[in-house]
Amino acid sequence: MQYRFAECVLDDQSFTLTRAGEAQSPEPQVFDLIHFLVRNPDVLIDKDRLIEEVWDGRIVSDSAISACVSAARRAVGDDGKTQAIIKTVPRRGFQFVATVSKDEATAAATARTASPQPASSAARPNVRYATADDGVKIAYTVTGSGPPMVRTSHHPTHLDLDWDEPTEREFIDELTKDFTLIRLDQRGCGLSDWDVDDFSTRRSADDILAVTDELGLKEFILFGTSSGGMIAVDFAAHYPERVNHLILQGGYVDGRSVRNKATGSEDGDAILKMAEAGWETPGSAFISGYLSVYLPTATPEQLKRIGENLQKSCSIENETQGRDFYNNHSVADLLPLVEAPTLVIHAADDAVHPISEGQKLAKGIANAQLKVLESRNHHPLPDEECWREMFDSINVFLNS
Repeated sequence: MQYRFAECVLDDQSFTLTRAGEAQSPEPQVFDLIHFLVRNPDVLIDKDRLIEEVWDGRIVSDSAISACVSAARRAVGDDGKTQAIIKTVPRRGFQFVATVSKDEATAAATARTASPQPASSAARPNVRYATADDGVKIAYTVTGSGPPMVRTSHHPTHLDLDWDEPTEREFIDELTKDFTLIRLDQRGCGLSDWDVDDFSTRRSADDILAVTDELGLKEFILFGTSSGGMIAVDFAAHYPERVNHLILQGGYVDGRSVRNKATGSEDGDAILKMAEAGWETPGSAFISGYLSVYLPTATPEQLKRIGENLQKSCSIENETQGRDFYNNHSVADLLPLVEAPTLVIHAADDAVHPISEGQKLAKGIANAQLKVLESRNHHPLPDEECWREMFDSINVFLNS
């Protein structure tokens, strides 16, 4: 069904919202709130009913509800002063006051003519949502064609912003030449639900299960990068029958705090301190400094662009909680449980997670292969010689 109101069109089959022809990217709960209200125009919705419909009856603070309503107003071009679309009725609830028209024919025609195949790498993919077993919505996209590959990346990511970022887009396009690539935003970031408190690999691994179950994937290639490598190891250890090949790029066995304890170092997380100092400031030099540790050969323009995307991808509270978990986590006990053929890719001069971490992964997983790239960057950049070498090694591994 398509719902038209003001300058907006909400399509509940493709989970899209446009305003004046421009695509909007509201968080899942914000989209759900707009969808619920637009299906009940002029009806006064009290807080209890809103919580039941949008948050599945979970305990939600008044401030969280207010923030969600404010975000909904921004997405549809409204604000708290005008309230021309979403009206607050003091001490009573909320009311959708804009005129709404429904367009079933257009939506039905779209559903009939839509290809069941994933979008090509040239087209912006529709964002889809899977529901985890605790009710959290996990955003994902499907692009390319070929054997299915699920990529679990670092925290935070943002499916839409990453699609438009040239460095990340080149990575996506390389993979979609030969594979059907399923990307997802971890809980707490991007277009997935932000209102969460569990950032563990166990929880995130089960979120992958929710996405792949929804897609009907019985087995697939699992590609974990950076902290996403920990999630990938957790998933491969607990669901070995689902993973036919495992690729770990820039991954690590032990988080920074675990490594520091082992060596007796008292070095704190300087990276996190830089992130905290600059997260709320657009164009912050602290964020560029934080990223320069990961990407020392990147240009200032690249660091600025990537940094701005990071700042929009999650709150500083979620970034802090996520980093705290991974800094203090280890997957060492899970490595012997991984059965899939595994390729470990690591930069020789990675200053964030040293080559010794890649070596530990390769030693701990039976029959794993280690590919060392001559790079200083945690994640290789397209202008490096090792960029092509990385993808060639992936193709050789998967075709051997």
